[in-house]
Amino acid sequence: MENVVSDMPSSRGPNPFTVNEELSFEDAWVRVAELLQRAVATSQVLGEPLGAPQRAVMHLVEMAKMVADRAVECLQPK
Repeated sequence: MENVVSDMPSSRGPNPFTVNEELSFEDAWVRVAELLQRAVATSQVLGEPLGAPQRAVMHLVEMAKMVADRAVECLQPK
């Protein structure tokens, strides 16, 4: 994840991350898909029963991952 780095690791500010300006459109979509996959995996590893708000958020993350995966598929040469 060298393309996304934290400016202030201990900061709780609104946007502590920056994105490498050299990151291509295609690579950005791949990174989005990877980050969403990690979010899904992290929620599954926690193993805690999720409340309704957390389930709703994870549902949105899973839907976003599906869309990101499809976008990455579209970028692949046929």
